[in-house]
Amino acid sequence: MEMLDYIREQPLLFAQVLEDRLAAAAPFCRVCEAVQPTRIALIASGTSRNAALAAAPFMEWVLGIEVTVQAPSQVQRLHGGRTLAIVISQGGNSTNSLAVFDRLEGVPTIAMTGNPYGHLNKKGDHYIAIPCGEELAGPKTKGYTITILTLYLLALEYAHQSGRADAAQYGGCLAALRAAAAAQAGNIQAAEEWVSANQESLKHLRTVYLVGKKQGMQVAAEGALKLMETLLIPAFSFDFEEFLHGPASSLGETVSGIYLLPPPADADYERMQRLVQYHRGVCPAVYTVGLCGGRDGRDCPVKAAGQWYTQPFEQILPMQLISAVIPPLLGIGEVGFERFLRLDAIMNIKQKNARGML
Repeated sequence: MEMLDYIREQPLLFAQVLEDRLAAAAPFCRVCEAVQPTRIALIASGTSRNAALAAAPFMEWVLGIEVTVQAPSQVQRLHGGRTLAIVISQGGNSTNSLAVFDRLEGVPTIAMTGNPYGHLNKKGDHYIAIPCGEELAGPKTKGYTITILTLYLLALEYAHQSGRADAAQYGGCLAALRAAAAAQAGNIQAAEEWVSANQESLKHLRTVYLVGKKQGMQVAAEGALKLMETLLIPAFSFDFEEFLHGPASSLGETVSGIYLLPPPADADYERMQRLVQYHRGVCPAVYTVGLCGGRDGRDCPVKAAGQWYTQPFEQILPMQLISAVIPPLLGIGEVGFERFLRLDAIMNIKQKNARGML
């Protein structure tokens, strides 16, 4: 299996997770009924952390409680009310995630992994599966979208059962997520065609800035990670407004950009387009995701479900496709993962099983 295979699995997985949401969320609802959390701490690294950052605003919105995100290495002690800690690792073998449980004594914990044999599975007070299966290609793709969706649905089902979300909010969220699911296969095809049409310029990327607003900023962080892992070039993510306060001054002819536009109703939708045009005057390799009716071939035409919380499922696809398609054209398809394995042998990033596998 290669990255492209896992990317193409996403539509079927997405729809299946939506249909199975009641059974999947039942353990979470039972834990929340017992703990009555006033705060949820999501603890994760890498792509899992980026997924948690994207999921946290939705979880806060439907639950009405604070949801924070921390890297395991940043956790010393959790403060504030009745905190429920959810430690997330798709592979379930990250050594820093395993070690964090030693610092969570007295805090109710849930371990979430996509690997039924992950070492993390036995560390928490409770275990919840991320129903995406393992990804053995290295950089994670389906794990990102399915982790976000799973966290969304856990929060949504508990909010509905506990009366925090009324029927209108619950039904509206499900309708938007179903619309995102229905559009996903077409969006993957559109992103593949966009990558093919722009492959010559994408092959020559040297440095990339990814810029988004609110939920788009969280997607930009995962997009930057994917490009670094696969194209092996510097990639940086920025909040739109913060980008204007200094970083934009570093734009140059070798500094490309990918702009993740907010929904058209957002006040910065048109404003961000002005920044895109300015950047294109400096460097031609500047692209957008989320532009309605764009006619420039550099604008990736993914279809949006129209809600801020569906943006991750739509806007991450172009970066996933770049990461899957362009490195093989450059002859570096496996180089990034090979470098990670060499570094892991030195730094012990992932705990191995009995066969020495990650």
